[in-house]
Amino acid sequence: MQSRNVKEKKRDLQNIRIKRPLSIRWHWLLVLMKSNLFLFLLFLASGGGFFFYFDKYKFENPWFLIKKIEFDGNERVQDILLLRASGLRYKSNIFSCPIHEVKKKLECVSWVRSAAVHRKFPDTIYVRISERVPIAIFQSKYKLYLVDADGVVLEHDGIGNFDNLPIVLGDGAGKEAVHLLGCLDKFPILRKQLVFALRVGKRRWDMRINKGITVKLPERNISQALSILHELSNSDGFFSDNIKSIDLRMLDRVVVSNKDSGAD
Repeated sequence: MQSRNVKEKKRDLQNIRIKRPLSIRWHWLLVLMKSNLFLFLLFLASGGGFFFYFDKYKFENPWFLIKKIEFDGNERVQDILLLRASGLRYKSNIFSCPIHEVKKKLECVSWVRSAAVHRKFPDTIYVRISERVPIAIFQSKYKLYLVDADGVVLEHDGIGNFDNLPIVLGDGAGKEAVHLLGCLDKFPILRKQLVFALRVGKRRWDMRINKGITVKLPERNISQALSILHELSNSDGFFSDNIKSIDLRMLDRVVVSNKDSGAD
């Protein structure tokens, strides 16, 4: 009886030794199936080869060569100049076109505020341009430049069609012009009379208006000062040829200087 029990225990131990390795193998197989490695191996074994083949195919197939480069939204900058700046090349592969680099290169052109570059399959690159708008002519060292609302100097061959823009002078005038002109837009009559504006000490403006009159504006509250000037301009005959300057730097008083005398 005792020997029989011993044999049964040995048989049970053998079964355990046989089953245990199988359970371990199943455990690791389940772990592998849940891992990304298994999915990757399955991808390669099934359809992955097709995608690798297509990746090679798209770079070698002439169907994806760039045949058209379309620029839209540009009025001041010619297509040929944008093409040179972009670095785009005809008959190059459309997939190898560095979209983000092309965008950066185009936005380095002074007239370009922003650029959007898109692929239009199979063979076209489409570029949408947003141009800067000049708001003033900036004079520096006897040279004239166009500037936009951000004070960016715009490259140009000549003032040309922009000779109707106001002229600003002085250190920092290009960047600060947008605020002054914005205030003047509220008073169209004064805006029309503006000949040029001089930035004084990087702090404030002196305006030269018709009849050679200099208007001295304060550092702040420009709109309020222009409102006072607008009221004066409505007075019949106030802006006479004899007036030399109008000082509005102190808003509680107006100091008028005549050409043939001191302050009145």
